[in-house]
Amino acid sequence: MNIASDPDKSLGRVYQEEPCSIRSIFQRDRDRIIHSKAFRKLQNKSQVFFSTTNDVFRTRLTHTIEVSQIARTIAKHLGLNVDLCETVALAHDLGHPPFGHTGEESLNSLMKEVGGFDHNFQTLKVVTVLEQQYSTFCGLNLCFESLDGIVKHNGPVDQKNETIKVFWDENISLGKEKGIGLNLFPSLEAQVASLSDDIAYCAHDVADGHEAGILSFMNLKKAPFFGELLCLEQPLKGSETLSVAQGCRDLISYLVNDLIFHSCENIKNIENNSPNLHVGNLIEFSSKARKKIMKLKKYLFNNLYRSEEINFMRREAADVVNVLFDYYLDCMNDIPKSLLENKFYTKFKSLRHRKLNLVGDFIAGMTDKEALEAFDKIRTKVK
Repeated sequence: MNIASDPDKSLGRVYQEEPCSIRSIFQRDRDRIIHSKAFRKLQNKSQVFFSTTNDVFRTRLTHTIEVSQIARTIAKHLGLNVDLCETVALAHDLGHPPFGHTGEESLNSLMKEVGGFDHNFQTLKVVTVLEQQYSTFCGLNLCFESLDGIVKHNGPVDQKNETIKVFWDENISLGKEKGIGLNLFPSLEAQVASLSDDIAYCAHDVADGHEAGILSFMNLKKAPFFGELLCLEQPLKGSETLSVAQGCRDLISYLVNDLIFHSCENIKNIENNSPNLHVGNLIEFSSKARKKIMKLKKYLFNNLYRSEEINFMRREAADVVNVLFDYYLDCMNDIPKSLLENKFYTKFKSLRHRKLNLVGDFIAGMTDKEALEAFDKIRTKVK
């Protein structure tokens, strides 16, 4: 039984195009993402720390590259389609606003009236209506398998989420006969991309937290899961940094191997009992590894993401996003003409809903640097 998604059996694109003579449809999608403006902007968007803080800390771009590398490795060992897996991994954070999850939380609060803000949904909007690179259509016109993986890589879309359902029905005409639905489980390739994200950020957030001096070596020795991986006896000067680096590599290796082994067992069991690979999440860690990851995530939340240093940046970021949102809601003419004229916004019957979506999309597309510069200009005007 071939479990990999087959590019030759792709359901195609919303706007039909001639196939490429040298690349599969999945490879072409991957390349479109890499060459997009939204992808390039990830280099100046926060992961945990402001992208302007330190050249060594991860940004959304370096995080995305690490996720795609891990995803390719896992997909290859599981016999999945590496190109589709890489496509979903490279695209998964395109919708992130400036200042990471703090920016997302602020926009979600400001946009409650129009369904809030979710970076996964925003990614779908970026690749279907917001990115403008082609004269014949908006977006990147990715194939249905890529779109499905992007919107559902974390699992089926909740049926209560009317915002995504309406957008999907209006902008991505699939048809029930094509066999893709928001309520179905995503492809195995999308599942791999999702858990590769977890592996990547658990490891590199530890590394960046230690680099920043927030997570001390003594603190990390007591950390659940990661403390088990630290080499505590180092004869060399500066060995604490080397020990943390080795611990991060060992963490990735442990989780990748666990995921591959446990997922292989799940796939074998399904192959022996059912021809349907969409019965659930077959790509998963062992229960032992899941418990370890949950404890490590809780540790990172309490000791890094809610540390005094990060909380200071969170407050600053929330202030910036709130000021920008209020300003552009009143000064729509300062939003680029190319975005204002996007046909997508003509679908909103309510002028206020149109404005809320426009402002939200504009701010979400900003980098940390762009947001901070715009904030400074606005404050100068007010003075």
